[in-house]
Amino acid sequence: MDLVKVKNFPNRMYAERARQSLDVENIPSIIQSVDTGFLGAGGAAGLPQGADLYVPREFFQRALEILNDLFDGV
Repeated sequence: MDLVKVKNFPNRMYAERARQSLDVENIPSIIQSVDTGFLGAGGAAGLPQGADLYVPREFFQRALEILNDLFDGV
């Protein structure tokens, strides 16, 4: 599966919310971040590199539209 980064978020909390929004639309996604998860270190705090959300290439455009509508400016 060819994954592409659809958006970078300031922290994992935003990325988790975005992933849930994509799940509702049946768009698979994964989060890549240096933290240890939602309840782990850095989960709610901002990290300099943030948290990246990836989707399969074939879902990229639709995922981008959804995330731009929901998280414009984040």
